Order: sequence, then structure tokens, then C-alpha cells
Amino acid sequence: MPDEEEWAFEAEIDLWDDGETLVKPQEDEPEPGGPTGRDPDRVVTVVVSDEAAILHVKLAVDWKSKVDPRALDTSVLTAANAATIDAMLRQTRDVQENPPSPLRSAADEAPLTAHDVLRLGDAVMAEVDEISARLAVADRPVAATSSGGHVSGTAQSGRYVSLDIDPTWASIARNAEIEAELTEVLKSLHRDSVPDAPGRHVGKATAELLSLVHDPDRLIRRVQVHGSPASKEGAEDR
Repeated sequence: MPDEEEWAFEAEIDLWDDGETLVKPQEDEPEPGGPTGRDPDRVVTVVVSDEAAILHVKLAVDWKSKVDPRALDTSVLTAANAATIDAMLRQTRDVQENPPSPLRSAADEAPLTAHDVLRLGDAVMAEVDEISARLAVADRPVAATSSGGHVSGTAQSGRYVSLDIDPTWASIARNAEIEAELTEVLKSLHRDSVPDAPGRHVGKATAELLSLVHDPDRLIRRVQVHGSPASKEGAEDR
């Protein structure tokens, strides 16, 4: 039979047992490795790709005890734009530390004539006009609303301008539900307000011009080949 001390110990456990599972205090989450933005209260974390595309939105477990649901939209907006800035700074730093190697078309060593230069200039201008048209479209404000209808927002040229979250819904919804609708809207806004990066779709003419600019010796060689005495004599013989 259990002695008196064992009975007393079990009775003490019963007094404290309220049927709730004890929850271990949450430790700080590790810092994400990619571009990230947070609000000043650190209740919202927005993680983006290296190109600033939205990956996911994370809310602190206890955000409702720190921020009024009516102010959550401001916190998310701040974190989203901070993540975009972080991605841009990382891109700039990466270019400075790892400059792109010169573009080169090693196979093309044909002589350059005046007609070739004019043709190349016209082709480059046409590609520039196409890129400018894409940028002009991206400069227009865009809007998006979540499929659940609780979150909406606007953006322009990759910058998140406004965000509206239903405060009544946010005050009772689970974090996962809020995060899903926020991520949906921010992804849509980024996709529709940011044009394709021009560097990823360099046209053939632009690539040829950049190749010549980055290799002046090759440019001089191709021009000299066309204007050399030997080439002129060959042209007269023909």
C-alpha cells in the first residue's frame, strides 16, 4: 500500500491538474536565411526570394496581445516593403562582390560595316522600346483581393502601397488562415506590379552590343578587318 507521503504527493498533483496540457514557452525562431522583413513590433515576418517574390508571411503566436487587429495591416505592409528592400540590397551587394562576366559571342568575328552598325543600333532601340513598354505597364497601380475576401491591397512598381485586413475576422481567425490570405494577396501584387527583369531577357541585338562594348579589342579588330588594306584590295579585285 502507498504510504502517507505518496498519498499526499498524488493529492497535490490532482489540485494542479486542470485538464490543460502544459505548453513549453516558445523560443525565438531562427533567422530566415533569405531576404526578410519585419515590423517594429516584430509580430509579422515576410520572407521573399532573391528577386523579392513573396514566399510566405508568418505571424507571431502572440501577435494579438501586442498589436490591435485594426493595425495589423500596417504591420504587414511595413514588413513586406522591408523584405523587398532587403532583397534589393542583397542584389546590389551581390553584383558589387561578383560582377557579371562580359557577354561574348566568340563565334562572331565577321567584319563590321557601316550598314552592320546602323542595323545593330536600330535593333537595340527596338528592344529598348519593348522593355520601356513593359516598365510603363508595371508603373500602373494594381490591386488584389484574397479568395476569402478578408484581405485586399494595392501595389505599384513592386512597392506595396496599401493593405486592408478585416479586423473582425483577424481577431478570431487562426494564424494559419490569416497568413494564407496575406500570402495570396502579396504574391498577386508582386507578380502584377513587377515586370520581368530586363537582364533575364536580353535581346539578341542588345547582347551583341554589350559583347562588343565589353571587349573593345574585339570591336577594333572587327572594324579593322573590314577597313584593312588587304580587305580593300580583295574588294577591288572582285
